Amino acid sequence: MITVTRVMDNEQVYRLYSQELTHYATGLVGPFVASDVVTDACLKVFETRDWAQVANQRAYLYRAVLNVARDLHRQTLSRRLREMKAAGRDTTDPTEVDVDVLIAVERLSVRQRAAVFLTYWEDLPAEVVAERMGVSVGSVKRHLARARKRLAELLS
Repeated sequence: MITVTRVMDNEQVYRLYSQELTHYATGLVGPFVASDVVTDACLKVFETRDWAQVANQRAYLYRAVLNVARDLHRQTLSRRLREMKAAGRDTTDPTEVDVDVLIAVERLSVRQRAAVFLTYWEDLPAEVVAERMGVSVGSVKRHLARARKRLAELLS
């Protein structure tokens, strides 16, 4: 775990954390938009008045990436629903897709996906996952339990 005690400018903070944040975002939104999510999150954070006083900037950035990923998923879902509505029911053919692990994970909530990614892909303990997500250890365990149950349903 990296602890930064000196004051850094935004560019230094971005350079220090962007690679690990992009890796994290990839687990949340996929590889094609992960860097955009990180950039958007950092820009939003750097513009806030209280950024200079944030004690744990790394955890704050992880939380910001999670929030931007969640917003992206909401926007994508809204857009898809509008497109389906505009296309009309007669033109859409809802086909059943063979469910594999990646598609099943994609169907989890953003928080569940974050907990799964950090716990299983990054092999981090619940305490570290909780810190990075900005939630309690109990919340991490709850998200993991719900994710496992949902994945079992999707993959059975």
